[in-house]
Amino acid sequence: MRGRENEIFIPLLFFAVNVVLRYISIGVNSLAGDEPFSVYFAQMDIADILRHLKPGNNPPLYELFLHYWIKIFGVSEIAVRVPSLLFVGVTASYVYKIGSAFFSRSTGVVAASVFTVSNYATYFAHEARVYALFGMLTVISFYLYLRWLNKDKSKVLLVIYTLVNALLLYAHYFGIMIVGVQVLLAIVFSIKDSKHLMRYGLSTAGVFLFFLPYIPIVVTQFTTTQESGTWLQSPQGWATIEYMLLKFVNARFVMLFTYFVFAASLVLHIKNRIKITKNYVVIMAWFLVPFFGMFVLSYWLPMFHDRYLMHAFVGFCMLLSIVATSLVGLPIVKWIVPTLLIVGMGIASRRNIDNGRHTREAVAKVQEIRTSETRVVLYPNYRILGYGYYFDRDKFKSYDAAYAYNDVIENFRHENLYAINRFANASIDSTINKIIFMMVDGGPKEQLLEQFGRDFELKGKHSFPEIIEIFELERRE
Repeated sequence: MRGRENEIFIPLLFFAVNVVLRYISIGVNSLAGDEPFSVYFAQMDIADILRHLKPGNNPPLYELFLHYWIKIFGVSEIAVRVPSLLFVGVTASYVYKIGSAFFSRSTGVVAASVFTVSNYATYFAHEARVYALFGMLTVISFYLYLRWLNKDKSKVLLVIYTLVNALLLYAHYFGIMIVGVQVLLAIVFSIKDSKHLMRYGLSTAGVFLFFLPYIPIVVTQFTTTQESGTWLQSPQGWATIEYMLLKFVNARFVMLFTYFVFAASLVLHIKNRIKITKNYVVIMAWFLVPFFGMFVLSYWLPMFHDRYLMHAFVGFCMLLSIVATSLVGLPIVKWIVPTLLIVGMGIASRRNIDNGRHTREAVAKVQEIRTSETRVVLYPNYRILGYGYYFDRDKFKSYDAAYAYNDVIENFRHENLYAINRFANASIDSTINKIIFMMVDGGPKEQLLEQFGRDFELKGKHSFPEIIEIFELERRE
């Protein structure tokens, strides 16, 4: 009886701890980057969300969920980020459930603890984007998959598993990697049990049918991306891998300790000829295939970036914890390695992780130094969503269902704020005597400043690292 109570209490405990700890500082960072994009489009009707986001980089499941959420809770910074916080809490509880159910309770505790103190998970818990949802669906999918692999023949299980994997694909196209890994391992481990494998085949067919409407879109997106490339650069060898692992474990000294743990485990397995179970193989594939697969593919089509590795990160937490808890077999001594790991990560754990996008502060500075006659110019124009969120929340909420955000750009012109993609869009004439130029992201900064400099003199500059620069310009006498 106590065992059953623990299997309910401990996952709930990890959920609560993750939510409480990560609620701290959830509203410190500006709503920035692609967050305003998701929140803006989530305000629209369902049909408009689907229409506008159809050509996007990932399917619209998150925005569809957020649509109903903000109808109840609004679009404040905290309100739109709470779903991600809850998704991360659920992920932690399922990380424990996988470890406890298929390895040992100690593995579950260590895995969930590693996840709980990770800065990487905190970053996505504080962001109104799809990645926390994607991580949660990934871990639930693997939990259900491992139950099936270990001969749970429940039809209800397979139905739920099918729905979860369909949602996984509609959350992000990288879900294809997860489904692909599971299918290949299902064939390898169940090839001799045709009846069991047949049931799994029906589940996979169901996932395919659910996702069928988006398959032409996936093909089109892949072809377009292959031709035009991505905004990322190709990896720089092992240095790029180390950068990602450093993100996963919070600090370099923990990363070095992690190298030791994995190396020692490999030596012990080879020396003692320890047999690797199918559950262990699943966890290894969960991390290794997406992580190194995306790394290798990125030399051809760059995609290896910390924003896109949440699904691999959860597998990493599981694999590292399995290795750490199995390194030493003695009852008390076996806790030394995982304790050192958790304490090391805990020391480097942070509640407030700067996203490097200080939109709120930049807008406050502009409002401080502008007058009613000052022309504010923002580059590039699509960043009007993030800056408009802080300049005038009501205009942000007056979405343009027909043409995405063209009306938002036009509405802000009435307040002398021009979002541009080229100098001519700024509509500078002889009546304009003072300009505040906001440069966001990469772009032709020097060229634009040179064009402004023909008639205007630089009077002041304000920087908001990492990506915002504000230039005060006055017309020459």
